[in-house]
Amino acid sequence: MKAVGIVMLMFGTVMADLAGECDMVGFYQELGCTALPNVDNSTTCPEAFSCPDLHPDPAVCYFKGARYSDRSLIPQSLINNPCSQACSCSVTSLGPQFDCAAVDCVEVFDTDIQQQCTYTYELDSCCSTGTVCGKDAIAKLQTCEVDGKAYKEGESFEPKNTRKTCVCTAQWNGSIDDPSYCRDINCGIEIHFQNKIWQNCAPVFAGNRRSCPIAFNCPSSKTKIIRGLNLRTVNAQCQFGNATLAVGDEVTVEEQCTKCTCDVPPFVSCTKKNSCDDQ
Repeated sequence: MKAVGIVMLMFGTVMADLAGECDMVGFYQELGCTALPNVDNSTTCPEAFSCPDLHPDPAVCYFKGARYSDRSLIPQSLINNPCSQACSCSVTSLGPQFDCAAVDCVEVFDTDIQQQCTYTYELDSCCSTGTVCGKDAIAKLQTCEVDGKAYKEGESFEPKNTRKTCVCTAQWNGSIDDPSYCRDINCGIEIHFQNKIWQNCAPVFAGNRRSCPIAFNCPSSKTKIIRGLNLRTVNAQCQFGNATLAVGDEVTVEEQCTKCTCDVPPFVSCTKKNSCDDQ
């Protein structure tokens, strides 16, 4: 049993490392899915995943496999996202979903302070926890050099090719694996998109599919499936609503500059470009 535990820990560590380098890994990791063996051994990125039944009963909400009846709260200690507070299950005709308290950060609205001060953050905070004002005070702050950019002490940042958020401190040692400075990003997918998962909708990503989804595309009367070529010969399939797709198939959606494909099953995934001219 001890050996199995060590193997699972190592596998989890490997998957966490791949989350910043491979499409959809972070998404599936958060949902508790397991990577399937690759058909193409030349790639280290998982080609498909096996997911647990994420929503067996439409009359309740689910979070990390646990059932939550209508109006019941998720214990805050289980939510690894400081921006998700007081989340309770709500079951309506639109399906089950979680409703959370709104978190309004002052730095989003107070543009006057932004011109004179720099906001400071703590690793487990959603909003800024303080300010440093004045040119002399700001100049005295320590800096952290990451990915060719300098961050001031107290500033938060996300290192490239990782799924982590970090805070620059005076003790910064350059290690993103040190929990004193960095933590894994938790998107709160089950919390914020509960009813979309229940409907087998497709997550929408901005730019690449290694970040948090910004929305979900769901099947509609205008949805069309365009059959493609499974050049990677992946046997796993995607589910989009009640439709089953093979790797290489595409789904047409109404949103401009958005492409949805069955690429890393079992979810169809969409990528939204800033411009329709972007490749």
